[in-house]
Amino acid sequence: MNAEPTRTTDWYLDHLATDTERFAALLETASTDVPVAACPGWDVLRLAEHVGQIHRWAEFCAANARPPSADEAAALESFDPDRPADWLRAGSARLASTLRRLDPDDPTWHPFPVDRLAAVWPRRQAHETAVHRWDAERAVGLEPDLDAELASDGIDEYFELAVPRLIVRESVAVPDGSLHVHCTDVDGEWLVWSDDGEYRMIRAHQKGDAALRGPAAPILLRLWGRNSGRTGELDSVGDESVLAAWLAIAGM
Repeated sequence: MNAEPTRTTDWYLDHLATDTERFAALLETASTDVPVAACPGWDVLRLAEHVGQIHRWAEFCAANARPPSADEAAALESFDPDRPADWLRAGSARLASTLRRLDPDDPTWHPFPVDRLAAVWPRRQAHETAVHRWDAERAVGLEPDLDAELASDGIDEYFELAVPRLIVRESVAVPDGSLHVHCTDVDGEWLVWSDDGEYRMIRAHQKGDAALRGPAAPILLRLWGRNSGRTGELDSVGDESVLAAWLAIAGM
């Protein structure tokens, strides 16, 4: 059985810094008006605005242990389309500075159905930034990658944090069958299922009604509704309708 993953704040914030810089560098060197496949109606510039605003919003919530008021939220949306790379870097740096000051067990506010502790924020922002950096690089014709260890942790966060939130916020029904997910390049195995309509997840090597196996990065991207171009590296077995139901939770 897999133990619950333990990562340090610094580990997440190092990834946050790396992916922010890659995104910012892209804004300085590539066309920003190209569409982003995973975000219909958005181009790369709009995606950068979204990521930078999320950084600023998360920093406010982490620093103040509450969500911003309407006026405060409006003040956080001061996007600079003439200098998007610098604006993105500035928001990420302020977020990282705030998160480094917090103990992981400090109280905070966030919208997810788990304990409201500061440990949620470095993890969530590292994954948010990594996937959207991947989106931007893919949009401009690059062949982006995702760190395998980060991707495995992202799968864990998806099952622990994102799926429960989508069930509550989007009224998503928990699929009837069970799904086993197994990373083949790094550690990571999960079983998710419905217990009389209630969502359940364990980190374990246990057989499900369907299974998805492969490298961590294409699994994570597939769960988040992205076509990574690496679907040929994924193996599925068992009930295809169960797999399709679980993959439909986040779209695609």
